[in-house]
This record gives sequence, C-alpha cells and structure tokens, in this order.
Amino acid sequence: MISAIKMDFYRMFHTKSFYIIWIVLAAAVWFSTAMSREDYKMMQQERTAQTSQVQQSEPVNLGMSVTLPTKAGEQVTLLDQVYANMQGKFITLFLVIFAVMFSTADIKSGYVKNIGGQIRRRWYLILSKSMVLIIYTAVTMIFYLLIQAVFQRIYFGSLILGPADDFWMYFGIQCLLNAAMVLICMAAAIIIRSNVFSMTLAVCMCMNVLIILYSGIDKIMSRMGMEDFWMLSHTVTGKIALLPMNPGSHDSGMAALTALAFGAVSVIAACMVFQKRDIR
Repeated sequence: MISAIKMDFYRMFHTKSFYIIWIVLAAAVWFSTAMSREDYKMMQQERTAQTSQVQQSEPVNLGMSVTLPTKAGEQVTLLDQVYANMQGKFITLFLVIFAVMFSTADIKSGYVKNIGGQIRRRWYLILSKSMVLIIYTAVTMIFYLLIQAVFQRIYFGSLILGPADDFWMYFGIQCLLNAAMVLICMAAAIIIRSNVFSMTLAVCMCMNVLIILYSGIDKIMSRMGMEDFWMLSHTVTGKIALLPMNPGSHDSGMAALTALAFGAVSVIAACMVFQKRDIR
C-alpha cells in the first residue's frame, strides 16, 4: 500500500498535465480577477440597486459564471473573490479535469498490468489514487489561494481577508467538498473506463447541466408528497454552489457530511469494481 502511494505521488509530480493545469489555472484566475475589477468599476459608476445587488436569489443556473457578491461602495475582500470562484465551480473544473486524466493514465497506458499482480489486493491501487488526489486537491486549493491573493493585491490595490472566522470556515468546507467532487470523478473514470465520457460528465456537473435531471427528480418527489424536496441541495455540486459566505454550524455540518458520504461511496464503488474487473 505504501509503495503504491509512493508510486502515485511520483506519477503525479512527473505528469505534464499537473503543471499545465496549474499554469492554465493561474492564467484563468488572472483573467477572472481582471474582469471582476472591470465589473466592480462599472458597478461603482452606476450605483444602482439592480447592478449592485448580486445576492443569490437564483444562485445556480446553467453554465458557469463568476460574480462578485460585493455591493457598490464596499471594498472587495479576498473572501469575496474566493466565494465568487467557488460558487461558480470555476476552480472545481480544473480539479476534476486532472482527476479524470490521472485516474486512468496507468490503465490506458497498460502500466497497471505490470503492477496489478504484485499487489496483494488490487483495490489498494484505488485507495492510493484517492489519497493522492485528496492531497492534490488540498495543494491546488492552497496554490489557488496564493495566486488569488497576489492578483487581488495587483488589481484592487489592497489585500483584505474579510472576516477571518468566516473565511477559513468557508475555505475549509470548500476544500472538503471539492475533494469529494474529485473522488466522484475518479470513480466515474475508473468505472466507465472512458476518458471522453468521464470528462464530459465532470464538465457537465461543473456547468450545472445536471440541474435538468435534478428538476425531474424534484417533480417526481413532489408528486409523491415531498413538495419541499430539492435534489440539488443534497448533492456535492449543490453544496459547493449554495454554501453561504458565513456558514454556520448547520450549513458547515451538512456540507461536510455530504462531502464525506459521497466521497466514501465513490471510493468504495471504485474499489469494488476494480477488484472484480479483469485488468486489460
């Protein structure tokens, strides 16, 4: 098991896509921050209630958008920027793309055939991937936070964290939710064995396309008497989008429970399928 983890760490740090995604992420955060600055300037000039109010009366829609929650006259904080990017699943997109590519790289190359027979239990390989991807998520989130802080200082002329307790609680829960999202995409890639389909599914989840499916489930549950049921609020992507900037104990607890449940189920499902499936 330890050898498998060391091997996956080596693979991760020697994969070109690891560094390419970080470079693209840095460029995307630069562009996002620059555009946020322009939007903030326009909002300051107009100072109308319609343009300044960006609270989420309709927080989730099809597609992907990065919108600052800052009102006209207020100073943009680092928490505002992090919230905007996390709520729109902008950072999540980069995480899941790497998760799919990394999870199937050794399978597609045939390298897994060489090591499959040398490990007592093949599902150790899935646990190893899971641990490495969780660490990748944490490292990437820290990397994002650092470059976001740099561009925040450059474009807005100041670096204000925002309420410290709210900031670290929000960022920590988002790290947990994004890690669960990465594990879901890893499991999908291993079970489906198709990079194209798995990547498409991952992107669709980040782009909120599955809301169409969730709406159908909501209607079915409503007909069964559960009128207050909202499928989106019980999913990882829904928790990522709906988590408030100042999460209380209930919001944080439910989000953490959702992340742990989906993450655990994803890893168990991938382990079971990989253990029983023939290695090609």
